[in-house]
Amino acid sequence: MGSCRRASRRGRGDRRDDGQASGEFRHGARSDGRSGSDGSRPVNWTPLAEPAPGDRVPVSRGVSDRLQALILQGGLAAGDRLPSQRDLAARLGVSRPSLREAIAALETMGLVVVRVGSGVYVAPPGRRAPPWRFADRCSPRDVYEARLGLEAYAARLAATRMDDRGAACLDEPVQAMAEALARGDLQAMAAADARFHDLVVELAANPVLAGMVGPMRDILVESQRLPMARSDRLGETLAEHRAIASSLRMGDIAGSEAAMTAHIRAAADRSGVKLG
Repeated sequence: MGSCRRASRRGRGDRRDDGQASGEFRHGARSDGRSGSDGSRPVNWTPLAEPAPGDRVPVSRGVSDRLQALILQGGLAAGDRLPSQRDLAARLGVSRPSLREAIAALETMGLVVVRVGSGVYVAPPGRRAPPWRFADRCSPRDVYEARLGLEAYAARLAATRMDDRGAACLDEPVQAMAEALARGDLQAMAAADARFHDLVVELAANPVLAGMVGPMRDILVESQRLPMARSDRLGETLAEHRAIASSLRMGDIAGSEAAMTAHIRAAADRSGVKLG
């Protein structure tokens, strides 16, 4: 197999505006750049740094990383409302489509709530129930059922074709997930999760299977993000990926398929979907 590829594809396209008028926001986005009704918590709304030459990471990822850090590190508190998308995009120096994509990712992971006609709010930790963005096309159950068939068999194929290079490639996303979990970085953990599943399909080395998975990747990645809202169970996600990787490295065909099956069933369960 060739060198390990680290996928960083763009996700969804534009979403709705948040309905806020520029400058109309409360705790999370005062015009003086501070947060909180008394202005006691500073908020870093400075523009994002220019990407390095050759950097393939989408702008939206940088935006979501910044917002996630503000939420998890206390710059923004539960219930705070973000600035209007027009204002926030200008402050961060990004396009509104990139900002909308970032907010969509954070909403899926349960960090923010989008209220039509009102704005984008930081979600309380105990009420972070993510939405499903593809309701007009399929349900989460549909996706998890399909993943059971496609990804479990992809793991089986990958185990039959495993070599030393493939085994080494598995280390990076699993280690990245562990490091992200240790620092509470949901965005990085979700990205590493997606890289792991992309890699399993790549290691399966079946162009027809890859062609079936490719057009659905946005939906598959979304289903991988859904369980991230259960922050109390993120350790389970890491343990499951370690189990899959271990079986794959050993070339354990039945074990790899079983580990992937168990992971997808558990991920569905963490998302509130009970598979038969």
